[in-house]
Amino acid sequence: GSSATKLYFGNLPYNCDSALLAGIVQDHAVPEMVEVLYDRTTGRSRGFAFVTMSTLEECERVIKNLDGTLYSGRTMRVNMADRPKPKAPLYPETEHKLFVGNLSWTVTPEMLTDAFQRCGNVVGARVLYDGETGRSRGYGFVCYSTKEEMDQAIETLNGTV
Repeated sequence: GSSATKLYFGNLPYNCDSALLAGIVQDHAVPEMVEVLYDRTTGRSRGFAFVTMSTLEECERVIKNLDGTLYSGRTMRVNMADRPKPKAPLYPETEHKLFVGNLSWTVTPEMLTDAFQRCGNVVGARVLYDGETGRSRGYGFVCYSTKEEMDQAIETLNGTV
C-alpha cells in the first residue's frame, strides 16, 4: 500500500483488534489493509494502528468522521500516517525548564509546584514515574514563566531538603 493513503489511528482501546477497527472504518469507507500494532513481548495491543485506504478522498472522509470520536471510553486520534499531528504536551511547558533530581519517592507534582511557587510563577511541574511499577523515578521538571524566576529557584532551592 502507498503511504499516501495510509492513516494513523492512535489512542485505541487495548482490546481493539484489526477486525474491530476494520468494522469501525467500514462505516465510512472500505479499508484495504488494517494493522493494529502489538507489543512483541506481552502480545498486547500498543493502542495504535495503521489503516491503508484506496483513495485520498476516503482518507479524508475517515479522518473527518472518526478523529476525536469516543470509542470504548477513549478519544481516537486519526490522521495521515506520513504527517503526524504535533502532540500537545501532557502538562504546560516553557523554555525555562528546571531538572529537579534526588526527590523523595513520595513527592507529587502538586508538592513540587508548592515548593517552587515561592520563587516565581510555576507554569508546570511534573514528576516522572516508572511505567512498569508506577513508582516515582526520583526526579522531575519545573517550568517557570521567566528566566529570572528559574534562576531565583536555582539560587534559593538548589541543595535544600
